[in-house]
Amino acid sequence: MGTAAPAARSLRGVQAVASGLVPKQVQRVGPAELAYLETGRRDDDAGTPTVFFLHGTPTHAFLWRKVLRLLGDDDVHCIAYDLMGLGDTVVSPYEDFTAPMQAEILLDWLDKWSLESVVLVGHEVGGAVAQQVVANHPERVRGLVLVDTVCYDNWPHPLVAQAMRLARTPGLDTVAYALGLPRRIAHARIGFLRAVHDKTCMSPDVVDAYLRPIETVEGRERARRFLLAADNRYTLECVPGLRKFDAPTAVVWGADDVFLSPSWGKRLAEDIPGANGKLDLVAFCGHLVPEEEPTAVVDAVRGVVA
Repeated sequence: MGTAAPAARSLRGVQAVASGLVPKQVQRVGPAELAYLETGRRDDDAGTPTVFFLHGTPTHAFLWRKVLRLLGDDDVHCIAYDLMGLGDTVVSPYEDFTAPMQAEILLDWLDKWSLESVVLVGHEVGGAVAQQVVANHPERVRGLVLVDTVCYDNWPHPLVAQAMRLARTPGLDTVAYALGLPRRIAHARIGFLRAVHDKTCMSPDVVDAYLRPIETVEGRERARRFLLAADNRYTLECVPGLRKFDAPTAVVWGADDVFLSPSWGKRLAEDIPGANGKLDLVAFCGHLVPEEEPTAVVDAVRGVVA
């Protein structure tokens, strides 16, 4: 029989998933009410692996909806949650949103659910959180999938750095300015359209779902402070640990990513022993691989689990 997880409550009224998945639930971990999607069922006796999915900015767990649907319910237990500062996770905007703190929250969650080791899947800034766990607590990671992730000193991207400079200006609603909110303004959509190769997958409804959590003043303030927490020293300090990590690893990258060059993925694949030097390059695909080519992520996860 599977070990029961602490009781969670459903996050009603949140239209974060419009593709047949259950609504987000909420779990209290440390200072935050973490909002998350859960599919599959934990069964320790059957050896069912638990996979945690970590998104980037300015997305949230909605990013993984297609991947979770394709993985199904039977042979893998999936948790996709909203990092502190983004999505529907409720936390003080004055909390520590750095990658090390995000990693500590994840480790606290694993302890709370008595999960000794899990598979981590990280996209962009979520990949920085995964790298923190791998570098400092490799025994808690049974497998790793990095998707178009920040790494080494490749972040923040110049566009994000520009937003960070604006974010330090007192009284300026930086996130609203940088993303062109309200959401009907074309600038908001242009940013998401640049993140994909196939523009048809980024419909107005999909962009609206991504932007919904930062339409409130409180949501934008959390996102502003999340932006200010970006610092490449948190990935640079992980490099020695990555170079020792020999558990199954997959590195997946959109060949047409205009924000993070695939050359970073090649370097990661060569540095991490568990990746065996192999980069999964997804043709005709941009930065948001889980949105545009979810089967590539599914294949990577199944390969690592196997």
